[in-house]
Amino acid sequence: MAEAGITEIFLKEAEEIITNLESLILTLEDKNNDESVIDSILRCFHTLKGSPGFAGFTDLYEFTCKLESLFDKVRSGEIAVTGNIIDLSLRSLDWTRCKISGDPVEQNSENFKLELDSIISGIPGNDKSNFPEDDMGFLSTSAASGGIDESPMFYKIIIKFRDDIFYKGIDPLMIIEDLGSLGEFVCNNVNIKELPDFYEIETDKCYLVWEIILKTVHDEKRVRDVFLFVYEENDIVIENITEKYSAIRDRQYFSEKKLGELLVDRGIVKSNELDELIKNQAEHNVKIGDIIVQKGLASENDIAAALQEQEIIKKKIYINTVRVDSEKLDNLMNLLGEIVIDQASLHRVADLIQQDHGLIVKNALHKLDRATREFQEQIMSIRMIPIGSTFDQFRRFVRDTAQRLGKDIKLVIEGSETELDKTVIEKIGDPLKLIIKNAIDHGIESTEERSVNGKNPVGTVTLKAYHQEGNVFIDVIDDGRGVDLEKVRRKAVMLGIIQEDEDVSRERLLAFLLKPGFSTAESSGVLSGRGAGMDVVTKNIGELRGSIEIKSMDGEGTLLRIKLPLTLAIIDGMLIRIGASIFIIPLLSVIETIQINEHAYKTVEGQGELIFVRDVYISLIRLNRLFGIKADKTDPREALFVVVECDGVRMGIMIDELIGQQQVVIKSIDSFITDSRAISGATILGDGKVSLIIDIHGLAEEIKMNPGVIDEA
Repeated sequence: MAEAGITEIFLKEAEEIITNLESLILTLEDKNNDESVIDSILRCFHTLKGSPGFAGFTDLYEFTCKLESLFDKVRSGEIAVTGNIIDLSLRSLDWTRCKISGDPVEQNSENFKLELDSIISGIPGNDKSNFPEDDMGFLSTSAASGGIDESPMFYKIIIKFRDDIFYKGIDPLMIIEDLGSLGEFVCNNVNIKELPDFYEIETDKCYLVWEIILKTVHDEKRVRDVFLFVYEENDIVIENITEKYSAIRDRQYFSEKKLGELLVDRGIVKSNELDELIKNQAEHNVKIGDIIVQKGLASENDIAAALQEQEIIKKKIYINTVRVDSEKLDNLMNLLGEIVIDQASLHRVADLIQQDHGLIVKNALHKLDRATREFQEQIMSIRMIPIGSTFDQFRRFVRDTAQRLGKDIKLVIEGSETELDKTVIEKIGDPLKLIIKNAIDHGIESTEERSVNGKNPVGTVTLKAYHQEGNVFIDVIDDGRGVDLEKVRRKAVMLGIIQEDEDVSRERLLAFLLKPGFSTAESSGVLSGRGAGMDVVTKNIGELRGSIEIKSMDGEGTLLRIKLPLTLAIIDGMLIRIGASIFIIPLLSVIETIQINEHAYKTVEGQGELIFVRDVYISLIRLNRLFGIKADKTDPREALFVVVECDGVRMGIMIDELIGQQQVVIKSIDSFITDSRAISGATILGDGKVSLIIDIHGLAEEIKMNPGVIDEA
């Protein structure tokens, strides 16, 4: 039984590999001749099969070997990539995932394993319905093979054949090929130091010496059996270097290596030879790799492979990582938040200290500010995760759902590299799944309907992520029929939301789809009509301090745009005062702070109050009217304005006083305190008071939905 720690590591790594495999296999369905995708799949299966036995999942080893064999035949062209191969591969991953997680496997799921075996074996006319459900005989082949250890081993093998070996009727290359069939040559160097001058070579003699590092799952006896008929009469050394080789590779991952050191680690060059080569290099001012090739100590391929490994080490590609429980990261972020709050308190105390002592404290605090900010940036960089893995999980969902509905739909992903806080990523999956489900079920037409309307029979759902205005935007776009606004209007009238003859804008009608209980579905379909509406999405997005909007064009499709904060933790904010209340505006949304002259203010019917800023008129926003609070200054010519921007549109927020800039820790607030879209959360100031944080995007939406709040009093 494997130790609990090893098993836990295996489970996490296996889930990542299976998720990656699922994405790669679905990519292969679209690009069935892409060798790079097939190679990536093979690498994943090769990695996956190396750990099950070591972690106590011995029954998975042979099965993953079968999957690797399947795609090895795909790479060689023996098996074509078909829909059946894709289905079979995905079902295999489902079975593997269930076995690893301990979940019950689907009924009759054993049939596909027999189908898999028959395809690999090349048995024609395989019909999965003819195979008995519980026959697992093909998985027991390892019992007869012998000499297999599930964990890989490394052997250093030096082979110096007798120079007259050809007279024995033995071809050394065939022995090398047999050795290669046991695993993978990590290093294969042919030493030609004993090769005589060209005119002295006797063509019937063997002068070469092979120096090989073999990675294999077989034991030493099986490796030695390759040399069964030549071992006694030839100079053959087999050394198990598993521990030594692993340690060497571990050191490589954590420190940069020079080319000569890498060649020594690989067994291509000896340490004493390297010292001479370095002296030679210094004397002739040439590259060490060129000298090694000239002296016949290594081939150009050996040098190229070592240089490639050196580049990987320099870039520290994902190997130098440490797995940390996400709860520990959350606790660390919470502690940082408390430090920021306490720091604000210290700044307040420093302001109260008089003369020189106060200056000394403030200087010390400025140094602390820099250290804290750097600390915050480091923690945030750890928490930031590309959204690509979240997007990729929907490839399978779109494929399976479309098949169930008899539709042909492809998923297009853009902006996979876009990063956001891990907490946001963890919670965004379910809302996105519901949006995609609605797009497939309600948005995209059947293949026949699309063909009749002159559209591509294959529908498209696009997932797109990008950064803008200090936030992350996620667009879910379908090229379906669009939203039937007349049907939305009838539903709104029926629910009493609007009057039958009321003039309602397109944007407001679309916004009704986000209200609780609002659905235009006339019957319960395969996916919809079961009580989970778009209001659930709105609620979940709201909990992430995000917002959602809908745009649609008849016959062209629908776009749902989700706006999310980069992080749920800390932001840079501008503190403003209106009356007795202090608010915080995210600094990323702020353009400038100004005062206006008496000629820069006017009112326009239908547009409310406007101020003239840099040759254009922008809307004047009075937060005191929006929130029902009292302001000290009611005349725009006496007040200050914070100019903010949202979606390319600028607004001027009227305030009494600008307090300054400060890092603030964002705390969520319950809806019973306020349900205003213009408020994204709250924070605790240095004096212990609570301040509300303005959401500029939500403020713009609030005004758009309720234009009366900015009309002149």
